[in-house]
Amino acid sequence: MVRTIGLLVTGLTLASCSSGTPEAKRAYAIPSSLCGTALPASALEPLLPAGKKISSVKSGPAGFTRCRLLVDGRIAVTSIIEQWESGTTLTNVAYGTYGLPSGKVKKGNSRYVMSDATAVGHASCGKLQQEGHEIFTMIRKEQGAVDAGAMEKAITKFTDSVSAAKQCTGSNT
Repeated sequence: MVRTIGLLVTGLTLASCSSGTPEAKRAYAIPSSLCGTALPASALEPLLPAGKKISSVKSGPAGFTRCRLLVDGRIAVTSIIEQWESGTTLTNVAYGTYGLPSGKVKKGNSRYVMSDATAVGHASCGKLQQEGHEIFTMIRKEQGAVDAGAMEKAITKFTDSVSAAKQCTGSNT
């Protein structure tokens, strides 16, 4: 009995002296785009977990593009570029489609709505607006949360990139 207690105390002492699990690190390079849509690595970095390998999967029909970043085979970040009929509001898309909880939402301005894990933006897309369409963007951190400032930076940079893209401007630049 005394020996068992001694082993238990020794084990607890060793456990309390150890530093626990080592701090998780990223062994992969942070991309500078979401499936081809530019997004500075500094805006994407807070949304990505530690891991060894990152990959992306792009999917979707015309008018809808989904990009999923996978870290070690698990979805870490999802982005969507989606076309809606003119007159659709940011509020309808953010709360109705992506289910942002109204109690945890911060409005960046009239173009962005975000929480600690999801953000929705309204792209300035003159070419498509003339054709009767609006473009909305969404970024979601699939595991955990970050501060709203990190989500705001990510959705702002992503939406600005979509607004400058050929699909919105009609130019070849």
